[in-house]
Amino acid sequence: MVPSTLLSIALSYGLLGLQVLATPIVNLDQIPPLKAIREDDLLAGTVPLNKLHSRSIADSMKNAIQLMPIDEDEFLPSHLRKRSDDLARLDLQDQVKLIYGGVVSDKQIYLANMTLHQPDPSHPLIMMEKFDKLLRSISCRKGRVVLRFNDEDAMNYAIKAWDWINEKESDYFFLIANHKSCSENMQRTPYRVDKVKYDKKSFTTTLTTNDIPWETVATDFDLSISSANMPRRVRTRSVQTLDIIKRGFWDFIGNFNFGKSVYWDLTIGDVNGGRRKIFADPLHEFSKLEITCVGCYLAGGVEIGGFIKVEKGSVKQLYVAAKPKNLHGKLEVETFIRASLPEPGLKWDVNLFELGIPGLSIPGIFTLGPSLQYQVGFQLAAAGGQGNFSLGVQTTIPNEATVIGNLLDVTKSSATGFEGSTVKPILMLNEMSARANFYVYAQPVIGFGVRVLTQYGVEGAIELKLPYINADIVSGYNKDGFCPNDKLRRVSGAKSTSGANIELWFKAAKFTGFPSILSDFDRKLWGVRWPFYETCFPMQGSPGFRPPEPVYPTAAATTIDPPITVTRSSDGSPTFNPRAIQDPPPFTVTRSIGIGSGPTPKPQVMRHPRARRAIA
Repeated sequence: MVPSTLLSIALSYGLLGLQVLATPIVNLDQIPPLKAIREDDLLAGTVPLNKLHSRSIADSMKNAIQLMPIDEDEFLPSHLRKRSDDLARLDLQDQVKLIYGGVVSDKQIYLANMTLHQPDPSHPLIMMEKFDKLLRSISCRKGRVVLRFNDEDAMNYAIKAWDWINEKESDYFFLIANHKSCSENMQRTPYRVDKVKYDKKSFTTTLTTNDIPWETVATDFDLSISSANMPRRVRTRSVQTLDIIKRGFWDFIGNFNFGKSVYWDLTIGDVNGGRRKIFADPLHEFSKLEITCVGCYLAGGVEIGGFIKVEKGSVKQLYVAAKPKNLHGKLEVETFIRASLPEPGLKWDVNLFELGIPGLSIPGIFTLGPSLQYQVGFQLAAAGGQGNFSLGVQTTIPNEATVIGNLLDVTKSSATGFEGSTVKPILMLNEMSARANFYVYAQPVIGFGVRVLTQYGVEGAIELKLPYINADIVSGYNKDGFCPNDKLRRVSGAKSTSGANIELWFKAAKFTGFPSILSDFDRKLWGVRWPFYETCFPMQGSPGFRPPEPVYPTAAATTIDPPITVTRSSDGSPTFNPRAIQDPPPFTVTRSIGIGSGPTPKPQVMRHPRARRAIA
């Protein structure tokens, strides 16, 4: 990837063969500090979750990978596991651990770690999979579960542990069953056990049960998502989800850490310089205008974590965390313009790429459906003639960066570690006889839908402007030499001033089942602005002229903005709408702009001999 660079001296030679000379605004030893983004620098009103996001999220949730139950003992080394014939496994518990897993690829396994607490002190819990090795047989029928123990000792221990519920009508405990005769689709199923009967001769216990929904027993729980890497030695074996729930599988996997996040590969686009047209005058309103994305891509991925806490049947905490992993991208937009644009110019955005990311689901308890879109947008105003230029940037986000999004309390959302983000500007000018004001951005959007139990739901998104960049390009004439320090004193040229911002936004909408006080919101968690320098491009230079190669001093972003929040009313309109970019000034120019002294000539096209012609 490109090194960290901050453009203090603009390109002095070599842009598509065009000979140019750059003049720094300041001395290289006096690079000014980076400026924080002001509210009026922001893109005007970040867009709410659009229909494309919502549809993609819905599809991901519908097709989510169904995680299967995994016995907690499978994650312990065999010498540390409680003996399978330990009668203490029949004791009722105030909390139990439910682990789920599913194969998402040949490299990764999704995992969910759920701690289920008893709904109240009088009604404890027990998991059948904890004591099934003490049983000869299990049979589940309508309204009852029949358990046959291996021996009298196990039977007598169960009587001591469970018989208390026969004393009062109001006494019961909860059984979480995971057996083919008790559960549908091999999933855990909750039961309420109201009575217990014993047949000591046959070592048989009959539990009188009621089928219950998860909402009845799962009134208090914590749930986090994580992952495990598939070892190379098993990747060629086409491991399926049913394989990972078999006993002994995790002995084969080896060391495991529940703190490992889920990894989503976000590589999308064309790293080899492919061209994709994003605007070509489809309505014939903007004559002879063509805009193309050249080698636009996003590479790397993001590690995702999630945490849910439910208390007394209400969702109290709902976090999504994201951490970039070797995340970098390139945005280069090539523009051909052959006429002035109608005021106030053109604003356009397009979804260049869409990437399906597998969701995950624990039936009846939790579903997470992610999606990724890679959007490109621009705003262009131009007057006075013709232009052929490219504007863009290469960006790297450090692995140390972290985003924590609190879906229930946006003020507790945060972003850290982005200060090391780096940019390398791209500015190429092939011909110019106009004034152009151009803003362009690339925006990866990680959308996600979350459903908890059956009554709670929310859609959210993490948007990263990676980055947006602006340039104001003005062509002109000066009989004494257009660019300072141009030894050839060429009379025509163009000047450009530019800058780039990186911004991170967190948003949530479409709350279901939560109190009405939770409103849709947009919140800028982090942002930084790189002010680039004025660049001067002399035109029609002598073929023998070859200035020295440009120098790119390195620097990283260090200035962070305070968070900015945008809430939305019920109709979706923002109640606070920070201004993104200044509207382009109204242009009344109908000829090349003169800079300096001397007469202003007629408009002329300044073109390098090798500049490509895309539009007649």
